[in-house]
Amino acid sequence: MTGIGRANADPTDIHGPAVDATSRVRTKLDPLPIAFRLAAASATVVVVLAAIVLYLNPPTRADGLLPALVAGAALFAGLLTRRWAPSLAWVALIVAALVAASVPIAVSRAADPVATGLGTWLLIAVRSSVAAILTVVVAALYAIRSERRSTGRVTTLATFLVAWLVVACLLVLVLVIAGARYDPAFTWVDVATWPTSVFIQFVLVLTAFGVAADLRAAALRADGRLPMASPGGGDASPRRAERLRATLRELVPGQAAAEAAAIESERVRFAGDLHAVVLPALRRAIAEVEAGGPVEALAGRLRTVDLELERLMADRWPVVLEAFGLVEALEDLAELTEADGAIQVTIEVASATGRPPRDIERTAWRIAQLAVDNAIRHAGAGRISIGIAVAPERLHLSVADDGRGFDPADPVRVGARGVKDQVRRATAVGARVAIEAGAASGTIVRFEWPAPVN
Repeated sequence: MTGIGRANADPTDIHGPAVDATSRVRTKLDPLPIAFRLAAASATVVVVLAAIVLYLNPPTRADGLLPALVAGAALFAGLLTRRWAPSLAWVALIVAALVAASVPIAVSRAADPVATGLGTWLLIAVRSSVAAILTVVVAALYAIRSERRSTGRVTTLATFLVAWLVVACLLVLVLVIAGARYDPAFTWVDVATWPTSVFIQFVLVLTAFGVAADLRAAALRADGRLPMASPGGGDASPRRAERLRATLRELVPGQAAAEAAAIESERVRFAGDLHAVVLPALRRAIAEVEAGGPVEALAGRLRTVDLELERLMADRWPVVLEAFGLVEALEDLAELTEADGAIQVTIEVASATGRPPRDIERTAWRIAQLAVDNAIRHAGAGRISIGIAVAPERLHLSVADDGRGFDPADPVRVGARGVKDQVRRATAVGARVAIEAGAASGTIVRFEWPAPVN
């Protein structure tokens, strides 16, 4: 996980890196992949065919219009979600084509060449054949689309199934035109025309290949973004749950884009606050030093800066916490703490089955932040251990260090607010904070929500 401002940038540039002019001009969205455009066009043709068939053969009951309505809704869903959730969009197109194809196919199966006449029957058969072939084409494009690598075997299978269905449909038309009679014996004709009766299975097989490939690609991307697991690190269930959440995020790129926009917005707002409040005080302090002012005046200026920074941080919450949850935010806090010095910070996730209310997450994170800061600044700790067990209805957090220790009964030094702030924040959300002496040395800060009943 990475925090705000950890990119390689000039730390003095509080306005952020310069924006390339081309990125401002490039307001139009990237064009859709050609495979998706072909699939969308094919699904649209099938839906239109279904509408034409229903118009020419009005159903006797209102629910006869349901397939066309469902197909149209799925088609629009696929077109609207293409950039936000590509996998969902592809499946929606396949559903639209499959449901719409059922309309002309049902009419075709009920038609009799003798009763309707050969010309009318051929028109009905051609419509159903086109609908079936285009539906399989949509599923095949999903299985082998270019923006996601597919194996040669999948491409070969998809091509073979489409070609087999085309040949089967043509053969059926030729046999009917030639006046061939039904033969109860199993012949090569039955093999050749078999796809016309199982094209739905063809669609399901190809769709399964596409979904499996999407899941595998998303899992690989998620593994690349997750931090490395510690060797021999306890129960693997939280790790699996975290990997599952990351995989689901990768399947929905629109969510990642929204999170990136939130991070950028937070960075801009924070930069504005620094520019308006903190930088002026720092510049006045620098000016007094350059003018040979007294040390006491410089210390006063720096204390003002410290208070302003503390106020700004108290009013803001890390974007990682808001977007991903407490476990990821604690991992980010640990990485930042280790990067700032030689202290070692470890995290043990006992369970992570969901996110509690936002105010609980914020309070727990703030208490962990204060505990880590106290361990570094006041206890001289060399190692900090954070334990977390979180669920939608409960949360247990502990922060232990190996420092000099702390006795809550000792008089509080003037200006110290850490312990009082922790207790106040916990009480406000119905939780409890306890500060205990470590087994050998150091201090343990525990946060429990809901607060245990005495």
